[in-house]
Amino acid sequence: MYIKEEKKAPLGALVYTWKTTAKDGSTYSIDKLLLDFAVKYRAGQGVLDRLAGLLWVEYRHWTSYKMGTFREQFSFELPGDRSFWLGMGLNGPNGVDTRRARLELNPNKVGHSQALWYVFNALWDASGPHERVTVKRWDLAVDLPGSREEYELMKDGRQYEEMRRSASDRTQYLGQRNAPGRCKLYNKTRESGLEQLLTRLELTLDGADCAPDRVAGEWPTVYRVRSEEQLSLEVAALNETDRFILRTLWREPERLSELSRRKRAKLEPLLAACGRVEFDRAAFGEVLLELRRWTERRPETAAPGCPGTWKEIPENG
Repeated sequence: MYIKEEKKAPLGALVYTWKTTAKDGSTYSIDKLLLDFAVKYRAGQGVLDRLAGLLWVEYRHWTSYKMGTFREQFSFELPGDRSFWLGMGLNGPNGVDTRRARLELNPNKVGHSQALWYVFNALWDASGPHERVTVKRWDLAVDLPGSREEYELMKDGRQYEEMRRSASDRTQYLGQRNAPGRCKLYNKTRESGLEQLLTRLELTLDGADCAPDRVAGEWPTVYRVRSEEQLSLEVAALNETDRFILRTLWREPERLSELSRRKRAKLEPLLAACGRVEFDRAAFGEVLLELRRWTERRPETAAPGCPGTWKEIPENG
């Protein structure tokens, strides 16, 4: 028999195709990923012919003529309400650039999919020997232990947006949508129906410009609020008014600038003691190594039931 699609994730658990753990206990992984292929001249039709033989996976196909979009588009539907997208031939002012192709996927959801790697290898085989595949854009996902109420994304020079229905159902954004430098902080427990308490920080990065120094410069200021009990000695030394102000700052750190210089000097250290979510260079280095693997061809090439090198396992495997 042939290897089947991976099993669905256990109910209420967050599953990763790959992850690494930072020093503070947060989990780093690759989320949304855009891969661009430089298809050889007249090789695109061969890819489309191979896709036409994909009878073992559901997919939708449509055609777009809008400038700046891909002419032939495919959405591959996988078990567990998962999918990935393919675009072939970029619509431009001088016609269709048939040498352009793009894959969009979430590695944590479809990274083990046979269908994905069949399509990926078809594109890789049809591309030129130089820069066969490049990472166009990707999201670094940082899963922080704890509830959404415990974390606060601070405003900076980037555009700020917020969607809030309650203290727990709240999403904060920095930066322009779908552009490098975009940050998002939201309730991962609610979004994915998890049993564990997780808050996710996402940072959109340029595939060609994501060196650690560059990412450190785009890393947002995120505070984790601690309880009064954790800072009991310091808080006990404050008068009633200052304790009230400090509680307010823990929930709305951006209001620190409203205080006088004397009050800021007194309360800012206690606010900082709440803890910042720091950028972990070592963990990010592991992420970059994994990102590089997403530009390499996988050995499995043939669809189940077709001649090729698709790995077989015994019936009792």
